Amino acid sequence: MFSALKKLVGSEQAAGRDKNIPAGLQSMNQALQRRFAKGVQYNMKIVIRGDRNTGKTALWHRLQGRKFVEEYIPTQEIQVTSIHWNYKTTDDIVKVEVWDVVDKGKCKKRGDGLKMENDPQEAESEMALDAEFLDVYKNCNGVVMMFDITKQWTFNYILRELPKVPTHVPVCVLGNYRDMGEHRVILPDDVRDFIDNLDRPPGSSYFRYAESSMKNSFGLKYLHKFFNIPFLQLQ
Repeated sequence: MFSALKKLVGSEQAAGRDKNIPAGLQSMNQALQRRFAKGVQYNMKIVIRGDRNTGKTALWHRLQGRKFVEEYIPTQEIQVTSIHWNYKTTDDIVKVEVWDVVDKGKCKKRGDGLKMENDPQEAESEMALDAEFLDVYKNCNGVVMMFDITKQWTFNYILRELPKVPTHVPVCVLGNYRDMGEHRVILPDDVRDFIDNLDRPPGSSYFRYAESSMKNSFGLKYLHKFFNIPFLQLQ
């Protein structure tokens, strides 16, 4: 348990040493390091959630300015990185921490490398960082809830999980795979009707709906604008 927690602690010390950074954490590039070294006025945490194979990790990569990768590789545990973002009408330095959340991670056996005979650690497993292990909404400023517009079961995840988001946290429900629109089974009005009919207390934060394609970057500009909402709440 403690070894798993260490993965989300002390990432700043390891930022300049790629080979020493634990799995799940990304080092900041030099431009971000120089920018944050001048002082950070705001820390903003954005959480990406959704069922398997909805494009969460692809979005996580896209927000870092990385290329789209066609191959699907399941993410085994929560990944965290910092990205470049700023509010257009201020010079404040905003450190945006983005979490690619896995609901149930895959535990890793200790000693996956050299194994000794009768080694008691061989049978031990290291706890995976996932939503069962961590309260991902703690200190969260915004949520991106993703689903695949061509798969009903990924929207069922939204129906189940969206009401669980704390009411003070703004949410962007993101219908991904817009480039596969000819195979769509979830209509925009289905999503908007669900959002509009949620029983939420007065004063609850904003819910927005948008569509995206990680393949052609459709929707990323809107998502950057959506980040204005959690930032203004943070201010």
